[in-house]
Parts: sequence; C-alpha cells; structure tokens
Amino acid sequence: MNDYDKTKAQLVHEITELRKRYATLEKTAIECKQLETVIQDAREYAENIVETVREPLVVLNFDLKILTANHSFYDTFKVTPEETIGYFIYDLGNRQWDIPKLRVLFEEILPHDTVFNGYEVEHDFLDIGRKTILLNARQIFREDIGSHIILLAMEDITERKVAEERISEVIRQQQAILDNIPNMAWLKDRKGRYVAVNDPFSKAFGLAPEDLVGKSDYDLYPPERADKYGKDFKNVMATRTRTYCEESIVDREGKIQYVEKIETPIFNDSGVVIGIIGIAHDVTSRKEVEVKLRHDSTHDMLTGLYNRAFFDGELERLAHGRMFPASIVMADVNGLKTVNDTLGHEAGDNLIRLAARLILGAFRAEDIVARIGGDEFAVLLPGTDRIVAEQAVKRIMRCPEISNGLVSIAFGIASAENKDQLTEALKLSDERMYQDKSDQKE
Repeated sequence: MNDYDKTKAQLVHEITELRKRYATLEKTAIECKQLETVIQDAREYAENIVETVREPLVVLNFDLKILTANHSFYDTFKVTPEETIGYFIYDLGNRQWDIPKLRVLFEEILPHDTVFNGYEVEHDFLDIGRKTILLNARQIFREDIGSHIILLAMEDITERKVAEERISEVIRQQQAILDNIPNMAWLKDRKGRYVAVNDPFSKAFGLAPEDLVGKSDYDLYPPERADKYGKDFKNVMATRTRTYCEESIVDREGKIQYVEKIETPIFNDSGVVIGIIGIAHDVTSRKEVEVKLRHDSTHDMLTGLYNRAFFDGELERLAHGRMFPASIVMADVNGLKTVNDTLGHEAGDNLIRLAARLILGAFRAEDIVARIGGDEFAVLLPGTDRIVAEQAVKRIMRCPEISNGLVSIAFGIASAENKDQLTEALKLSDERMYQDKSDQKE
C-alpha cells in the first residue's frame, strides 16, 4: 500500500471514530436531557410534597445549603425565598439559626443516624421572639442524582409548652390542696380513674400517691366494695349532686374504721361533669362516743344490764307485736340493806353485780334482762311460756353462789297469752316476787 492509500485509510478511520464519538456525545446529551427532566420532575414532585406539609419544612443538600422551603417556613420565621434559597442554614436571618444545638444535630448526630425525631430547641429568634421548636430530620440518598439531601421539619411547640407548664402548675396546685386536707382525699376523672390522691389516702394502701394515679377502684379494693364504690361514683356523675354516706372499713391492721364520705361532682366551663372530688373523714372516735352514749342510755352502769327505760320500751314494743306467749320474771336481791349497812356500799354493789351475772347467765341472748331498781331485776322473755321461764329460774337457784349463801334472790314469774294480759302479767310477777321474798324470810 502506497503513502496515499495509507493516508486515505487513516482518514477514514479517524472519521469513523469521530462519528462514533459524536454518536456517543449525542446519546449522552439525550441522557443528560432526560436526567435533567427526571431531576426537574423529582424536584417539582418534592416541592409539591413540601408545600403540603402544614409545619415549616426545608430541604438541605449535604453541605447544609437550603434547596427549597415551604410557605409555612417563610410565614413562621418571617423570611423570604430570596433570603433563604441557596444559603447555609446557619446564615439565615442574620445567623439566627446558628444555634449550638442545631450544629450538634447536623454535625454530630445526623452523620451517624439517618433520622432523628423530637429534637427540642429553645431559642430567641430575631423577628418572632423566644420559641421552642421541635425538630425532625431525615437524610435521604437519591440514586438518580447521586447525592444526599436532608429533610428538616420544624414544629413550633411554644404554645404547647406554655399549656403543658400551665397544666403542670394546675396539677401541682391541686396536689398541694389535696395534701393540705388532713383526711383522705382524691380526684377521679369521668371514667372513674384516680387523677390525684393525697398522702393519707396513699398511706391507707401503702403506696406512693403517684403509684395510685390511673388506677380504678377495682385495682384497689375487693370486688364487692369496688362494685359499691363504682355505683356511688355513677350516682354522683348522673345526679350531678354532692352525696354523703357513712361506712365502716377494715384498715391494713385489721381495725374497724368508721368514715364519713363526701363526693362532689366537678364541672367544666360548659357545665359538663368531668369527674369528682372525694373526701373521707375518719369518724371512728365520734362513732365510738355515739355507741357509748347509746349504750349508756339503755344500760345500767353498775351491772351492764339493760336499764328501766329500755325495759319499759321493749315491753311497749312487745305489746304491739306478736311474740306471744310471753313471760316476765321479776327478781329482788335479799338482804342488800343489811350488807350496805354492815359491810359498806361497795360490798352491796358487788352483791348486785353477782346477782346480775347469775340472772343474765340463765337466759337467752334474745331475752331482755334489766336492772330496774336498786336491788330489783326484771326479765322479759318474748315467745316463751311460763314453764320455760320457771326452768330458767331453777337453773339460777341451783348455782353454787346461791347454794353457798353468797347471794339470796327472790323471784316471781307470770305469763301473758296476748297483749291484753301483759300488764296483768307484769303486776302478777311483781306480786309473786314479793311473796317469794316474804317466804324466804320465814
């Protein structure tokens, strides 16, 4: 091949290579155009998503320059797109975003974790004042563009924090009020769950007050009592009125405690019942005094038997009832005056107590055994005929204390078949007692 042919062949080869390169460049240009279209579509798609987010949101590149931001961001922080797009996040608004916590987030946390949520930042912003912002960020790698972007969402929780602080303040105030109530006190919500309790209430269960919050009566009491308290709660909620009740409970040491419970509905501003406040006042001492006073009003102080007033009342009640036949036993201690005169009144009192013990021991629990005078006793036996009454008296007469002469007692017995005979039976038993007393002197 001569030099001309060689040169020609070389030119053809070079032209062919140039054509190949041109084809490659043309293909690359088409691909770039397509890629640019894809990128533009993706950007428009992303921006549309960004704009639909209600909270402020910005998109950063990996160098922390802002690629885009939504209207909420501009409105919240009082900036414009011209002051935002293309700038470093730290340079925005006279560097008001140059926040140490934010730097820690981007430079120390985000490179290791592709996402973080609930990062709280409190800062004084230039145009909007002091704000508490909740930050959520996510790092995304886009394979189609071969780069990282960062989505940074911001939520202004300043008002929420103020509200939470106010709620916390109210809770502290209500707890202080409860803690200054010396009695057991509690608050329940509309579902019957304990919202707050004071120290006396928590001590009753051996738990800290905070451990009782959120629990219901079924978590604290036996089912039967929890059912009762549940009904009481529903009654207050339904009637919208304060309720009072007294009840006896057994404390952790097994002692009976009497309490007066008051439950009052709590209303919101719309007049809806949203819960109750309850107070349980320990009235054990008062009840014990009442019981003692009631006992003293119906019992003889010296012997512990019923007194004359109670006996007369029971006799009247029997007259209006149907417990017939009924028997009456009258008794009188012999020689009491002599004992008082010779041995003293204390010896006489002991003699009366001995006679009371013997008489009481011979009769049933439902029989009314009373001391009706200095040395006189009376027994009312409802639903009992004279034979049964006589057997009881015979048991007394066989007691060693009588057989040994420690005490002497005269008895009189009479029975009534109906209420019309009751007055006569009382009179007759008394007469028979005095007759027995006379016979024992002979």
